[in-house]
Amino acid sequence: MAIITISRGSLSGGQKLAECLGSNLGYRVISREDLSKEAARRYGVVEESLRRGLEQAPSFWDRFRIDRQIYRCVAQATLCQMVRDDNVVYHGHAGHLLLRDVTHVLRIRLIVPMRERIAFATTELGYSESEAEAYIRKRDEERVSWTRFLYGIEWGDPALYDITLNLERISIPAACETLAGVVAQEEFVVKDEHRQRLEDLYLAAHVQATLFLNPKVAAAAAKLEVKADAGTVHLSGILPGDELLEEVLRTCRSLPEVRDTRAEWLGARVEPV
Repeated sequence: MAIITISRGSLSGGQKLAECLGSNLGYRVISREDLSKEAARRYGVVEESLRRGLEQAPSFWDRFRIDRQIYRCVAQATLCQMVRDDNVVYHGHAGHLLLRDVTHVLRIRLIVPMRERIAFATTELGYSESEAEAYIRKRDEERVSWTRFLYGIEWGDPALYDITLNLERISIPAACETLAGVVAQEEFVVKDEHRQRLEDLYLAAHVQATLFLNPKVAAAAAKLEVKADAGTVHLSGILPGDELLEEVLRTCRSLPEVRDTRAEWLGARVEPV
């Protein structure tokens, strides 16, 4: 079976839809809070800092820091592990980006009219209408800014999603039934090559996160591109010296999931394990 990601603006019914799908399909439901907690446990990062790094708009100084890149890699590696057995619904922004290129992911975007989101915020959160609108717009702007900063893409680009649902006239149960029919189609049947693609994505993110968390090479890791293919890790980029190169290779070799490491600096140098 498949993996479903639900992306939406604040207070747009993503959790309700995820729970409906989970109940109807027998899928596990994972929230961004679950992801943050598990990522913090696996990689020893501060959970609250991880959440802020994945949710708040980047400041001017963030472009000179690597914190958010660390959090992205940590979150990506963790989510890959959490969904590896399929039959999962993940609701939280960026799920469709963290699992990008994984072909058995059904990527959903929800749209809800602002008036309905404001009404929810006033009744459930106790905001005035003006406070509710300001809160919603701020959170939406943070999502747009965060996506643009880390991925260089626009959060609202329809090409990022397989299905966009406007809940103005469609109920959650109706949307749930529609999506259950879609995910049963042949396009989302999981095959061995799909699982391998997910494993490769996990390993690349895991290696990069491990490099970022090694203080000896953390700054240099931001200049590296990491890819994985059936246990072989391919590194490319620029390092200022052989000492850093050796530490990077040592770090990769220390991971039991890595079978082989190949490093190509400027397309010239190759360092086998």
